[in-house]
Amino acid sequence: MANLASDTEVQRAGGNGFTAELQSDWHLLVPNGGYLAAVTLRAAQQLCGLARPVSVSCQFLAPARFGRVEIKGEILRETARASALRLSMTQGEEHLLEALVWAAPEDNGKAAQWREMPEVAHPDRFRDLRDQLVQAHAWVPRWHNCVNLRVASPQGSPPELTWAKFRPVPTFADTWLDACRSLILADSLQWPAIREGLPKPERTLALTVHLAVDFHATACDSAWLLAETRGSAVAQEFASGVSTIWSEDGRMLASGLQQMLLHELSRPAAFARER
Repeated sequence: MANLASDTEVQRAGGNGFTAELQSDWHLLVPNGGYLAAVTLRAAQQLCGLARPVSVSCQFLAPARFGRVEIKGEILRETARASALRLSMTQGEEHLLEALVWAAPEDNGKAAQWREMPEVAHPDRFRDLRDQLVQAHAWVPRWHNCVNLRVASPQGSPPELTWAKFRPVPTFADTWLDACRSLILADSLQWPAIREGLPKPERTLALTVHLAVDFHATACDSAWLLAETRGSAVAQEFASGVSTIWSEDGRMLASGLQQMLLHELSRPAAFARER
């Protein structure tokens, strides 16, 4: 059974090297980009040993396969207030991603936010998206076994608002694992918001090429997270969007920026294999 903590676990492999096993429960056409970024973030945690991540920026270079990956990292700069790290993930001869991470010690207590969470009903008021897909005889990626999604905004109404709760374990006391929840949602829920504005979304899929997420607060006590996603533009075969992740009580946890490369396909082979 999927578990974010064990599925993103990394092992030291000498010096600043790490290994990890990508788990197939995170299948979303290919291994989910946000999941790859989360595994990389866990390696950054071990590399620097600091209390919390501040930001992560990932360049996705090639699709991954489920199984073993290698991660190498280096600390670019260390100060008393923050550290900058660079990490690289490979799989055999494939260079999968490059990531830059900022991390910091314990929070100093200062906090402010200048936006309010959108008004939205409690997640109990909405149906599980997986159940809706099953009822409609639609393809259900295994990724839905990892995250309970409940769409809270009318179809085609921007921004798209989606409640999400990880399963089987919804919350984590570890601030890095808590940040991994926001990272995965910022990547995975952007495409549905963009897809609504495309003329033929059923023939289009998107692969993330760049994902940048800033972490603002932790929500180790919030089982449900609200993902607010909005498309920004589609041009020259690329699509971009922005996202904000909120705790159930209205704290802004993370904000993201994403760029995706569009592919026009009549029927993706991955869909056929998973049906």
